[in-house]
Amino acid sequence: MAQELKGTLGDQHDCQFASDPRRNEDLGAKLRDRHVLIAGAGRGIGRATAEFFAYANVKSLSLTALELDEVDETAQSCKKINPKLLTKTAAFDVRDYNKVQQFVDEVHGEFGRIDVLFMNAGRPPQWLPVHESDPEVWWDTVAISLQGAFNFSRAALPLLRNQKGGRIIFTASAGAHMDRGMGSYTIGKLGLVRLSEILHHENKDYNVKAFAIHPGSVRTRFFTDFQDAVDGKIKPNSYVPSAMEGDKKSAELVVSLFGNAVWDTPQMPAGLVVVLASGGLDFMSGRYVDATKKVEDYIAAKDKIAAEDLHRVKLVAGDGVLLPYNPEDQ
Repeated sequence: MAQELKGTLGDQHDCQFASDPRRNEDLGAKLRDRHVLIAGAGRGIGRATAEFFAYANVKSLSLTALELDEVDETAQSCKKINPKLLTKTAAFDVRDYNKVQQFVDEVHGEFGRIDVLFMNAGRPPQWLPVHESDPEVWWDTVAISLQGAFNFSRAALPLLRNQKGGRIIFTASAGAHMDRGMGSYTIGKLGLVRLSEILHHENKDYNVKAFAIHPGSVRTRFFTDFQDAVDGKIKPNSYVPSAMEGDKKSAELVVSLFGNAVWDTPQMPAGLVVVLASGGLDFMSGRYVDATKKVEDYIAAKDKIAAEDLHRVKLVAGDGVLLPYNPEDQ
């Protein structure tokens, strides 16, 4: 998201050698024969990430999204990259816990384990202040991100704890730190940052890692559905139904803010997810990780991050942090 660039930690717009399994054979070797589940894999960041895992020679990819045709296209693309890859697809709403649990159980039954869970499902918000927001859209925006992340985590964690290891990755956003204009998105993404921290502390004794990432400014339906609405070309299943009060105002605001954006490639966040899945940044478990920042820069700052407890959301008053902090509790 272009407006979020002021809050990004780095200046990258594409993946680098360290995060590109198409070129970095050592990165791919760390993920060989792993089993990966991606929610929100139908297009954009989810599809690019699935393809990167295919390049990394994972054993299986279990992919889900709302639209079965899109997630099947992702699976087919991944099979072209890696013909030996095992794939499983399904379409359902991530807010439906029973569907999530059923899919996780089926994946575990078919492939024997889940090594990586990437919860990428989300939806664009209305860009309206709270007093103008549609309640249903507001809560849907929160729930698809936050309830979806909880549902998949709740379903997968008993398996990860039992196998003594695994990694959970959420697509959060620098939008988690905004203070106006799209409160539902901010609340949902901020919740993912805190949920990753909670999962880290609750499961670190079982070698389960959890991360929340900022994916960068990727030109997904977050922007294109708003552009279509402004152009009068709303497509079926658009996130901007013209009949809803305030949608025109919301779409026009988004296009005015992002119309001249410098967009990042979907491969940039895909590369970060692959690095996190490989264990390359395990010291960032429970923390916020920005795809615009180089992997090498995080590694160089490892000791400082631990010593000063950086890349977390904290309450600070005056000169001190109000929450108890134990440097050894990492």
